[in-house]
Amino acid sequence: MKVIAFEKQSIAEDAGFRIGDDLVRINGHPVRDEIDLKFHAGGEELEMEVVRDGKKVIFEIEKDHDDSLGAVFEDTIYRSCGNNCIFCFVDQNPAGLRKSLYFKDEDFRLSFLHGNYVTLTNVGRADLRRIVEQRLSPLYISVHSTDPEIRRLMLGLKKDDRLIEKIRFLAENKIELHAQIVLCPSINDGESMVRTIRDLALYYPQLRSIAVVPVGLTKHRQRLYPLQPATPRFAKDLIGKVEELASEFERNIGDSFVYPADEFYLLAGTEFPPAGRYGEFAQIENGVGMARKFIDRFEEQRQYLPRKIKRSRMVTLVSGVLAAPIIERWVIPSLNGVENLTAEVVAVKNVFYGDSVTATGLLTGQDIYKQLGRRSLGDMVVLPANCLNYDGIFLDDWTPEQLQGQLKKPLEIVDDDFLSFLEKLKDKEDSGE
Repeated sequence: MKVIAFEKQSIAEDAGFRIGDDLVRINGHPVRDEIDLKFHAGGEELEMEVVRDGKKVIFEIEKDHDDSLGAVFEDTIYRSCGNNCIFCFVDQNPAGLRKSLYFKDEDFRLSFLHGNYVTLTNVGRADLRRIVEQRLSPLYISVHSTDPEIRRLMLGLKKDDRLIEKIRFLAENKIELHAQIVLCPSINDGESMVRTIRDLALYYPQLRSIAVVPVGLTKHRQRLYPLQPATPRFAKDLIGKVEELASEFERNIGDSFVYPADEFYLLAGTEFPPAGRYGEFAQIENGVGMARKFIDRFEEQRQYLPRKIKRSRMVTLVSGVLAAPIIERWVIPSLNGVENLTAEVVAVKNVFYGDSVTATGLLTGQDIYKQLGRRSLGDMVVLPANCLNYDGIFLDDWTPEQLQGQLKKPLEIVDDDFLSFLEKLKDKEDSGE
């Protein structure tokens, strides 16, 4: 790990570290990444081996337990994916996007650090031992199928990657696991899906949950494996099968264990289960229980809606096609119940990826602008935060500031505190705007 800067009052700099030093070992243990660093640098007495100008330099450091070294290191280089998944979303990206959107990550460290799903195909014995030794838990695993032939087809593998052996080893060593099945109609559905779920249930409680999510298909699939999208009928049948299994698991192990993604309920036109069905919402970042969480959160916030606002105001709420019915049903009537407030939701179609992509989180700035630009937007446009990445930009590199400038309307980004935009409207009233 190469030192590129120091924090103020840096222990490492005081000890003699320099920018450009390569930290290679702590107390004899190799340091390959930030996980190794945190794991081995937590003690009070450290022998740190550095390579400087091709020569080995040893530093002896004494510090309080868990004090930071105060050195800033180059970003870790993560493993890329060597699979050739027939449903890979990265392969369905159009040309001309930023470079990072074409990187296929497949690294158990990203699974531990950020909840990324990994197939474990490139995880060997040394990696498994490291996961157990450093307690890298929980991990999120893309299973798709426990049938070796189907898994090989779906992941583009030439041979069995011994996934179940790896899951067994991790479970026996008390590593918490969460799995997902990306469901491709006519490939890993039906009895194949049931078998996969039952196979994984054998590793409960260390394997804590399974999410069943629909395959995402864009219009950019030229020369890719032919896949079918989930239909409303398919979604309804799938929910029935999964709920039947969930009820069985609830009776036998006291945990529902397996969860259909929200998209299946929306596609089927059926009600979302109550919050209790989702347990700890372990797979909410995978689109499981997100709608129920939003509805319940809004119901909590609804009691704080004002009875009226001073002046007539109109707001436009942006949504993807999939979530728009939720906003229309649960949110709009309550907002329009506030005297002098008018609210409407606009379901933005995804032209960038194609009509089959309906999730709000995959909307681009240019699609939002093109479909809102000629509308009467009122006094404010409200945008869900999941349209943006951690750097605050859309998939097409548009920024909220750019979108706001094009729309010529104030843009308010909302997350958990959905009604926060009302405070901005009140602030405008108080300031006379």
